[in-house]
Amino acid sequence: MLKAKKRITKKEIKHDPFLESIYQTKEYFEKNVKTITRAGIGLIAVLIVVFIFNKNLNAERNASEAALGKAIVNLGIGDRDNALLQLELLIDDYSGSDAAQRGSFMLARLFYEQKDFLTAESYLLDFLDDPTKEFHAGALMMMADLEKINGNTSSEEDYLKEAIKNASSDSEKDKYSLVLAEHFMRSGNYVDARELTESIYNKYDKNSKLYNKSEEILGHLHTFSSDEQ
Repeated sequence: MLKAKKRITKKEIKHDPFLESIYQTKEYFEKNVKTITRAGIGLIAVLIVVFIFNKNLNAERNASEAALGKAIVNLGIGDRDNALLQLELLIDDYSGSDAAQRGSFMLARLFYEQKDFLTAESYLLDFLDDPTKEFHAGALMMMADLEKINGNTSSEEDYLKEAIKNASSDSEKDKYSLVLAEHFMRSGNYVDARELTESIYNKYDKNSKLYNKSEEILGHLHTFSSDEQ
């Protein structure tokens, strides 16, 4: 004959740590069931909002990249006017996106090539507030050239040094370093110009453009040194 199961009392539960923890959890849930339910609903609502936000963010990113792509296609076929218009719309419609930042750099370069230096500088400064990695050094070099045009030698040097720091490769770093060496040479700082140029001259073979450029600068430095004697 089956025996009836013994009913476990609260007093007995208190003597068993495992059973006691289960009992306490059950009691807590029963007392706070409404709060727990509300918290669960709140968490679900937050997750839904995050999901919708991410979905909209991805849609906006795709749209901004598509707009940038159209501008690049127009540049490729030589339709600069439409490219300019599309880049301006891209910046207005998707401000703060990576595509818009790249668009700012491209607009700066286009206006720079048209010798509209004030407009180019405006777009460059916007881009440099939040630069994308691939155009960062190029934007700094363009700013250095604008400062050179404006006769601001100190700012030109600062931008050149920043461009060297942000160069994407050793060869790009050396290319920008030679521009800095030319800046030193124009400023009469022949010692730094020679030291910087010789360090690059000795790194490359004779078929390299960087070797030929550094050789050209060293030739100018030799001429300046001869003139001073």
